[in-house]
This record gives sequence, C-alpha cells and structure tokens, in this order.
Amino acid sequence: MIRHALAVIALSVCTHASAKPLAIPDDDRAADRAEMLTSKYQLTTDKIDCLEFETSDERSYFVVRVRENHTQECGGDPNVSPTLFFLKIRKSDGRALTNAYDGVHFVRLKRVHEK
Repeated sequence: MIRHALAVIALSVCTHASAKPLAIPDDDRAADRAEMLTSKYQLTTDKIDCLEFETSDERSYFVVRVRENHTQECGGDPNVSPTLFFLKIRKSDGRALTNAYDGVHFVRLKRVHEK
C-alpha cells in the first residue's frame, strides 16, 4: 500500500514537473494579448488608448471584455463605457476566439487583407 502511494506521488510530481508552462498565465498577460490581437486584427476602429480590457479567469481560458474608454482625449460620455466585443483567450497557447464580427458567435480571428 505504501509503495503504491509513493508511486502515485512520484508520478504526479514528475507529471507536474514536465507540464508545459501556460502561454497566458495571468490577467495581465491576457489583457496584453487582447490588446495586441485587437490591433493586429483591426477588431475596432477605436484607438487602443481609448479601449479598456477587463479580464475574467474561466479556468482554461480568459474572457476579455473590450469596452470603450470615454476619457477627455477619446471623447464620449464619461459616464458610459459600452462593451464592443469579447475575446476568449486560451491559457495553454494564447489562441483566441471573438464575437467582434457579429456580436453573438465566437469564431476564429479573421486575417486582415491589405489593400
């Protein structure tokens, strides 16, 4: 019985030690990734400085709410901060889905075609 318990403990320690580190381990990295993806995939015409990225930890991924930030420089009513879209960012590899295109369905990010 003790040998079995020691084997289980050793196996779990080895498995944990060889586990791959998370690409997106915390809220700050999730917000940074959301900012980069929003810019790269042109998910909004608003300037990045005029956006707010709110994160929610959902176990294996982060949900990031992207909202307008109505400062004096950005314009708009400072008492209102509408949600533009959401991003779901997987912790293990940073892959993301968004509902930015139709406001409902989460889909892969679409490549931006240069004109």
